[in-house]
Amino acid sequence: MPDTTGASPRDRFVAATETLLREAGMSGAGIKEVVARSGAPIGSLYHYFPRGKTQLVAEALERHAAKLPRIIERSFDDTRDAATAVQALFNDAADGFERAGADKGCAIGAVALDLTNADTEVRAMCRQAFDAWVADLAARLPGADARARRSLAVTTVAAIEGAFVLARAHGNGQPFRDVGKWMSALLEGVEAAHRPRRASARPKSRARRSTKP
Repeated sequence: MPDTTGASPRDRFVAATETLLREAGMSGAGIKEVVARSGAPIGSLYHYFPRGKTQLVAEALERHAAKLPRIIERSFDDTRDAATAVQALFNDAADGFERAGADKGCAIGAVALDLTNADTEVRAMCRQAFDAWVADLAARLPGADARARRSLAVTTVAAIEGAFVLARAHGNGQPFRDVGKWMSALLEGVEAAHRPRRASARPKSRARRSTKP
């Protein structure tokens, strides 16, 4: 549970909603559950969130969506190639998953699985979050062109979401580390394929002409 000591009731509501979404998806983040988890007075909830649960979920998703770019920024520093950075990204996610209790998924992924056809606003929030993550990664990954880099970024985000599912089932962060190792190997191959080839140091020797008549 996040430390909300000294936080405003509004912030406590949003933090509680985010945690509940990570634990049980949208179906587990009812108004009663949010109030109980936040410790904030129920009378103030509709003052801050007049549109009720939809507004709460949207703001909690926005809060959660901002976290992965910070991890990406931390992982892709100037000293690392893309393969090493992606391994660091997955290792960081594994450590964070375990620190949080090894029982919480990605709020965006959990909510996306709960969506119905009527949830148009929340669906748009999930799509925007995934698209932003893909764009952030694509700008840092190798590839022949923008389309290839975006495809590789989509694969990386899908791998992160899949690792969350496996990690929750196993109760530890090892699936992140395993997936990260293979994603790193994939990127090493992509980087090698697009690394400029050095010209041969020695030109091929030409056959000597015979001096015999």
